[in-house]
Amino acid sequence: MSTLADADGIGTAIGDAVNRWTDERTTGELTLRAVIGLFAVTLSLYTFYFAYSLVFVRVRHSNIFLGVGLAIFFLYEAQKHLYGTADVAAYRDRKTAPEGSVLSRVRSQLGRFDGLVMIIEAAGALLGAWYVESNFDRLLNDAVIVGYTQQDYLMGLLIIVVVTDATRRAYGWAITSVVLFTIAYALAGPWLPGFLGHTGMTWQNVARYGAIGLSGTYGFILGIGTTWVAVFIIFAGMAKTYGALEYILNGGQRLGNYLRTGVVQVAVIASMAMGSITGSAAANTATTGSFTIPMMQDQGVRDDFAAAIESVASSGGQMMPPVMGVAAFIMADILGVSYVEIIRAALIPALLFYFSVGIGVQFVVLRFGWTAEQSASGTLVSSLFSRDSLVAIGYVALVAVAFAVLDSVIGLSALFAGLGALGVVVLVRLLQALIAQGDPTAARAEFAVAAEGFFEGPHFLVPMAVLVYTLVVMRLTPLSAGLYTAVTLVATIVVRCFVVDSLLRAPVTATVQTVKGLRSGAIEMAPLVGVLAAMGIIISMLTQTGLSSKISIRMVGLAGGVFIAVLLMAMFLSILFGLGMPTPAAYILVVILVAPGIIEVGVPELTAHLFVFYFAMLSAITPPVAVAVAVGSRIADANFIQTGIQALRIGVSGFFIPFAFISNASLIYWTFPGTLVHTTIVFVGVVGLIASTTAYDGKNVLSAVPRFVYFGLALIALYAPMTIVQAMAAMLIGVGLVFAQMDQLPATVTPVKER
Repeated sequence: MSTLADADGIGTAIGDAVNRWTDERTTGELTLRAVIGLFAVTLSLYTFYFAYSLVFVRVRHSNIFLGVGLAIFFLYEAQKHLYGTADVAAYRDRKTAPEGSVLSRVRSQLGRFDGLVMIIEAAGALLGAWYVESNFDRLLNDAVIVGYTQQDYLMGLLIIVVVTDATRRAYGWAITSVVLFTIAYALAGPWLPGFLGHTGMTWQNVARYGAIGLSGTYGFILGIGTTWVAVFIIFAGMAKTYGALEYILNGGQRLGNYLRTGVVQVAVIASMAMGSITGSAAANTATTGSFTIPMMQDQGVRDDFAAAIESVASSGGQMMPPVMGVAAFIMADILGVSYVEIIRAALIPALLFYFSVGIGVQFVVLRFGWTAEQSASGTLVSSLFSRDSLVAIGYVALVAVAFAVLDSVIGLSALFAGLGALGVVVLVRLLQALIAQGDPTAARAEFAVAAEGFFEGPHFLVPMAVLVYTLVVMRLTPLSAGLYTAVTLVATIVVRCFVVDSLLRAPVTATVQTVKGLRSGAIEMAPLVGVLAAMGIIISMLTQTGLSSKISIRMVGLAGGVFIAVLLMAMFLSILFGLGMPTPAAYILVVILVAPGIIEVGVPELTAHLFVFYFAMLSAITPPVAVAVAVGSRIADANFIQTGIQALRIGVSGFFIPFAFISNASLIYWTFPGTLVHTTIVFVGVVGLIASTTAYDGKNVLSAVPRFVYFGLALIALYAPMTIVQAMAAMLIGVGLVFAQMDQLPATVTPVKER
């Protein structure tokens, strides 16, 4: 009877939910949502199928993914325009033209039909993908020899148009203007003066090299995006749908209860975690900032500082392994090295950045008294060494040991070794409950409570462990590793549903959540498809015209070949070319235009790529554009200029760190003991740099003299050519900070205490 009642309750609940949902929506919106959902779920499932079977060559797969991905993007934007927040009134309210002007009236009228235009563009994207698929063998082989038809060229232009407009709609005019500039440059070559001139390209050549020749749009950038990047973005969308973001934020909130800085450091950690996955500093700021900025404001942090902290933390996440805002995949493919080598090289620079941000935030919060009441009993250290924490660590160790024995000693496959390790843990936990309770019934009840507690969040560690193992130990490609990780995630969610729900409800809950996750993942990936394809067009135009090599030669020539001058010019150009762009686009652009110049003066290739990537990332907090700051200040309702100043103040050490890993090669290329020694020295040097820029040492406000001393010692610790000199500078910084905390500095240099 209870089962029948349960089933009846499920049916009633689903029916009521469907009725409420449909009552609020028109037939057109329901149809559009259904089409979007069908495309999105199909694209996600197809991506996992391709990862499993590799049924097509990558170019062919990229074409299918591009067509469906762009269709999803345009239809989703059309839905928002027609039925969501982006309605016609929003177009009329835009202040891009004087009210009553001709341009204003034209935009108002066109805004009425923008939803229809996007639906047509979605159809155009599908048409272009169908044409390439239908003629794939001819375009790949015969057309190169016998030539392309007029219809081919027109389809090439269609693909370029829809890709460019998708980029404009998703990321604005910054990257779109670069696409249009490179195309215009390709066409106008014969009329340009000096070194900018070239033989020129016809519109047919633009169509060929930009798309229909299976280059440009279909270049290696899109190939990486539709394989390595796509599987991780879809996985991330599924994880967020399953509640991973809430688990991270809740965990951070609990951590904040032990810290004087409260939720401020939580914002840094959460943004770091999410920023590694997303490909846009602005998107990351909008996603995590909508939670963390109000939390910081409630704690008393000033509006501009709250927005600045979130903006800096969100921008830095783009270089945090393992994903690095999808740039790690692109970098590995460009350099032709293993993915593991990229994330290993990027790890210490990323930790340096977040260490500097964490220290800067700590100093700022303590200086202005924005501390929080520590609501948790005890300290963070005592919590880490509490009985519950030690038991949890013990179980993690048990899983690792059991897996190693079953995998290496007994020789089971990774799958069965993992299942066996989990089985061992379940058995041990049952024995623990039985010993503690002494009664089998009470033991089962305690085990059930423990299982439900595990599936409230810690279960997300299981797919992450699979990700690390498949990437680092098995050395699988990111595509295969992402597939296994996603499958593990779904499996853990299915188990969770059966543990925390009834047997009848569990399959329905698991299916609904998984479908939502597949839909969410594809929708989050859709905007990135357009910008990656657009970057392919840019690279093709720059390569065909020879502009990229000309810029590198001129850069070295203008700097006179002086090493530091070349690096400074590379820094400036990387920030300039990265303004307003998502991380993958910024990285690709600076690698093509800037990196060859610093490689030419002797910087190792991998170091050069990380150097320009670091500064392209920092463009998100660099005025006058500073897209992350713009988003953060809007959420916090703070002044943009003031927020930008505070963001630079908190993140200024980030502009010094890239030079540090050029002067300390062991930060990138690990050695022993060189990496350990230089990492320690540079970390201490960064603390001195933060003390100088924030005018605070953790206890006292610094006057000009100690700030100057800390700054000078920090530069020596970071860049001195001799390790012994660096170590001495770092030691002096450390001694000064320790004495400051103990109020033991000499009277001549003692700073004033904050009032």
